[in-house]
Amino acid sequence: MLVVEDARKAAWERYESLPWPVRTDEEWRRTDPKMLPAVPADPQAQQGPLKVGWEAPSPEMIRSGVIFTDLVTAAKQFPDLLDRYLFQIGEPEGLKKFVALHQAVARQGLFCYVPDGVKVELPLRGWMETSGGPTLFPHTLIAVGQNAEVTLVDERRSAGQAPVFSNEMAEIFIGAGGKLSYVHLQRWNAAATELFTQRAVLEKEAQFLNITVGLGGRLAKANVETVLQGPGAHADLLGIFFGSDKQHFDFHTLQDHQAPDTFSDLLYKSALAEQAESVYTGLIRIAKQAQKSNAYQANRNLLLSQGAKADSIPMLEIEADDVRCTHGVAVGPVDEEQAFYLMSRGLSAVESERLIVEGFFEQILKRIPVGDLREQLAEEITTRLSTHTETGKET
Repeated sequence: MLVVEDARKAAWERYESLPWPVRTDEEWRRTDPKMLPAVPADPQAQQGPLKVGWEAPSPEMIRSGVIFTDLVTAAKQFPDLLDRYLFQIGEPEGLKKFVALHQAVARQGLFCYVPDGVKVELPLRGWMETSGGPTLFPHTLIAVGQNAEVTLVDERRSAGQAPVFSNEMAEIFIGAGGKLSYVHLQRWNAAATELFTQRAVLEKEAQFLNITVGLGGRLAKANVETVLQGPGAHADLLGIFFGSDKQHFDFHTLQDHQAPDTFSDLLYKSALAEQAESVYTGLIRIAKQAQKSNAYQANRNLLLSQGAKADSIPMLEIEADDVRCTHGVAVGPVDEEQAFYLMSRGLSAVESERLIVEGFFEQILKRIPVGDLREQLAEEITTRLSTHTETGKET
């Protein structure tokens, strides 16, 4: 673990050298850093309780070399693998001070390793849960070997209503020809603040299905980076967010095409009620050598109340001249014609809105590769819609 410890020391030095963010920083223009809780003076010693759980892989999977366990166990049993992968993903471009702090002190989390050529037939499931605490540092490390395949559901949740400040990170490596379907599901309580950094690196002809679901927290700010490093790499990047009350979601995505013939398709959707807010900024970057790349980025936002707000800022940075690159943005209320049509068929205004929102999310929900989770999320969205309409919809 010498490599990891050296990385921790360097990260702590970066953390101490970087300033606390201010509102004038481009990254924080639409999310006031004053909304963040204070970081404890000794974050290593003052971490809150974090319970890490997972469904153990089958004996057959274990015999094939699959590892799915917590990071503490992995550090004891597989130190060489952690030296090879942990904190070796490259430096993320956003949330730099908080990434440095995370890398310096994070000890708990999940580790998933699938060797070359192994295909895991059943989805793996892991979760991290807390009853509250000053600061948490959950970490997920996923390494998928060449021509290997796996689906992983990774959930965050809170017990009770105690304040939570989670500064977390997911590092994802997908080898040549590897396939990963990764669902990150956030269900923190209403008093939680989440900073989330995800960075995935895809080698030659790797395939990545990434579904991010945000339901909880008073503030969730994330930086999701996908690096298409090898020729022929393919990424489908999907996101669902449902906000109510005064929830604030701020997501930045990066589709970084570094090799030719790469493909990325991004679709993030949010539905916002009461005074909830969402901010989305997305950058498609295509390097000079990434000729014949194809990238698409779309952000759709549905405003269910007059007090809800959504900002969407798509960005392109293209250095190659033989590429296909497009983006689209939509922000608006429930379509009046659709609502009128449904009400003319006997549905109430509330029932019509609920059906429209469910249809709005269906495009992404149907891509979730785990059937019971797909149904569970659909039910949860329906329940939240019911809560919204019961508390009184603004007109």
